[in-house]
Amino acid sequence: MPSSSSGKNLLQLPNGKKSSDRDSAERPVFECSDVDEAEGDNNGKLNSRVTFSEESVAIENGRMLPEGVIHMATDENREALLQKNGGGAFLIPYLLMMALNGIPLFLIELGIGQRLQTGPVGVWNAIHPYLGGVGVASAIVSYLVSLYYNVILTWVIYYLYNSFRIHLPWSTCPTLENGTAVLECAKSSSPTKYFWNREAIETSNSIGETNGFTMHITVCLVLAWILIYFCVMKGIKSSGKVMYLTATFPYVVTTIFLARSLMLEGATDGLLYMLSPDLSRLWDPEVWLEAATQIFYSMGLGFGGLIAFSSYNPIKNNCKRDCIWLSVANLITSLYTAVLIFSVLGFMGHKNYMNCIDTDMSKILELYPGKFSNLEEIKGNITLDEYVYFTEHNFHMSEFPKMAEHTQHCSYHKIIEQAAEGTGLAFVVFTEAILQFPLPPLWSVLFFMMLLMLGLGSMFGTLEGVITSLNDSKIIRVEKPVITAVLCGTACVIGLIFTTKSGQYWVSLFDHFAGTYALMGVAFFEIIAVVYVYGFRRFCRDLEYMTGEQIGSYWLITWRFISPSIMFFIFFCSVIKSFIKTPKYLAYDSETTHQHKIVYPTWALFIALGLVVLAMAPVPFVYFVRKFKIWSAEGDIPAASKCLGSTPSTTYMLKSQMSFNRMVESTASEMENIGARDESRPKLNGTSTSKNAHSHSTKSNSNHKGTSNHSNKDKSSNENVNSVQQLSPIKEHIPTKEQNTPPNTRNRRKLSLEK
Repeated sequence: MPSSSSGKNLLQLPNGKKSSDRDSAERPVFECSDVDEAEGDNNGKLNSRVTFSEESVAIENGRMLPEGVIHMATDENREALLQKNGGGAFLIPYLLMMALNGIPLFLIELGIGQRLQTGPVGVWNAIHPYLGGVGVASAIVSYLVSLYYNVILTWVIYYLYNSFRIHLPWSTCPTLENGTAVLECAKSSSPTKYFWNREAIETSNSIGETNGFTMHITVCLVLAWILIYFCVMKGIKSSGKVMYLTATFPYVVTTIFLARSLMLEGATDGLLYMLSPDLSRLWDPEVWLEAATQIFYSMGLGFGGLIAFSSYNPIKNNCKRDCIWLSVANLITSLYTAVLIFSVLGFMGHKNYMNCIDTDMSKILELYPGKFSNLEEIKGNITLDEYVYFTEHNFHMSEFPKMAEHTQHCSYHKIIEQAAEGTGLAFVVFTEAILQFPLPPLWSVLFFMMLLMLGLGSMFGTLEGVITSLNDSKIIRVEKPVITAVLCGTACVIGLIFTTKSGQYWVSLFDHFAGTYALMGVAFFEIIAVVYVYGFRRFCRDLEYMTGEQIGSYWLITWRFISPSIMFFIFFCSVIKSFIKTPKYLAYDSETTHQHKIVYPTWALFIALGLVVLAMAPVPFVYFVRKFKIWSAEGDIPAASKCLGSTPSTTYMLKSQMSFNRMVESTASEMENIGARDESRPKLNGTSTSKNAHSHSTKSNSNHKGTSNHSNKDKSSNENVNSVQQLSPIKEHIPTKEQNTPPNTRNRRKLSLEK
């Protein structure tokens, strides 16, 4: 019996390691037994759930905090979409797309990873070897995304470092030797914007103007990758403990920020703007497309991280309950952070609006001196309606062109919309709001610590999908810390392109193409593979076995019809839109201190196309390689596929009956060593199942002493086939020698016997 101090009932692997040590390179690819939910497994399960929660929180906050952590580099975050697509009306398609597309695909990734107990590459190989490229594509997409994800952490680290000062460096404009403010900072009227563009990232005017590296950002990039390495090198055992902090700390800081931001002037106007629905926008199909796309990205589907994390769960874990719980937490987090975002944006919009009015009033006084005697009195205390009334009723129509030339004609809605555009808004909008808090350095440290926690949580999930895929594929037979070091080192070298003066534009390019089109394709292949290749009925039986609950018609309808249709529609419309409308990016203009959209140059579009091709090429490549048997594929068949006897493709991929026999023998031997049989294994009531299984195996072996080697081989082969047939609760059928023989061969044998 296991020692009482450990409190664990663990299965012994052939190499002496325990089955709970899922992070070793030699971990079993598939555990066919129901692992005990004792202390050790409960800890692993809790780590996994906290990891899922952290994935959700990190992704959601990254989308909701403008350019916060995850997609800080894109101008198409949910907050900007709320503004562009009718305010509160956008929540209607958003909620529908979450119910019809996001949640069903979420359960597919959780369920298939938990059932097959292997990473993204192993899962799709097990379903059908022709689909092995889907897992490879998912790993490549995750790796490409991690390249620019960590650049966001780099910026956060730089701002966190500068937060430990009595006076924040972005609180005032820098001055020249003569005591005057720098002209560019004075033009922008925002020290935070100047600090971001000129001091932090030293941005250029276009993606083609590289202009060398930004040294302090380069140093922070190296530090960020070193931090990621030490957090991820031992897998979920090391990162899972960190998740307890990274999953809860952001909620605490967000609550504090929300309470303070609601007290700011103009916060109520921001909330009213968020809740002001423009229902006419619901007739625009692009609104529904963007809502579905946003759900797809915000839940982290298609990266492989969810499959990797769910593979650490016990077989009997209720993944359907986890799916619903995490989806609800995801939605609540979205709404919760939306209130924070719009309250801060309301404050920023009010401040910028008042500055705009003051500037216009000063221009009017210069154009018409003495015309308005009371203008100085109302200046600074005028509302939006009063300003509109003033401009419309105090000037003749002929004077409007002159006014338009010299004034900005302030619009609150336009100002608040512009506040949500561009890269790095978490470093502009929120840093501006922090300056209005008491003790700004303290709030700044809390805010950027929160972003650091969110970024780390996102990187855990992204890199775990890549590392687990490499482990399961057995391509690199080295320890996990070595694989992690190689991945982090190469990513750091490639990521140097993001530390150039045009780095933020490269972040936008990678995010728009590598993190969009390829990810759509991966998710579409995933749902097709599970529903139509693995079989939706079989997947439902797997879920019923794991959860003990029946699968309702909601899941069946969305999996079979609605979700695949939505995925295809999103992918098709996105490709068509790219051909019709040339992609653009936001570039900073140092003359006007504003951002404007410009078209990507041709060479940049070719690089973007190369990223998409690089990510999606494994899907057709693996298909053709295995279809035409360019090389022996026996080593590519994962143990998950061997255990389940799941698909006819498994035996089809093997080139001979001898290969099939070796597969059955090796699989049954492996299963006997780990003591795993789903149906026959007794419940764990303080006794060691691994010990019983081991003693049973020893007794069985002793009873067969003295028999010939040939009879031993035949008998063990028959027992192994029986053990494989009992592995799945669905009692899948393993083809016999006759059934495994191709039809043409059986016909020829029959004719020869008749002759």
